[in-house]
Amino acid sequence: MARWLPVPRAYNHLPHLLVQKVPDFAASPEYTALESADLQLPGVVCGAFAQYLSRLQKDILARPRSHEDAASLSAAYHALEWFATSHDPDVINAVVVDIFENLDREPHVLEAMKAHLGKASGQLYDTWLG
Repeated sequence: MARWLPVPRAYNHLPHLLVQKVPDFAASPEYTALESADLQLPGVVCGAFAQYLSRLQKDILARPRSHEDAASLSAAYHALEWFATSHDPDVINAVVVDIFENLDREPHVLEAMKAHLGKASGQLYDTWLG
């Protein structure tokens, strides 16, 4: 008789993965404002990540880019692309519901963000917009 063991979903590891893939996020005001219990909730951490990504993009549009800011922003977009290629439907849902829906709504910020999305995240964003 075969034993079926539950396979942990990537969704449950999103808070840790975000901090791992985007180390500067852990020191950000968006992340540090979260309560310790919230740090275990993927949706809450992804919402804070959306605010972090929006702030970085907005800051870079407003002033010259420092090497550190550019590296942080690049890491954030790479993480977003990595999540958009996940085989876990809950991760894909988190990208749409918890990240895309919480991005800055200023048109010039959204346009800059769209220009930096990778292939998978760009397609997911376009599908979400309909």
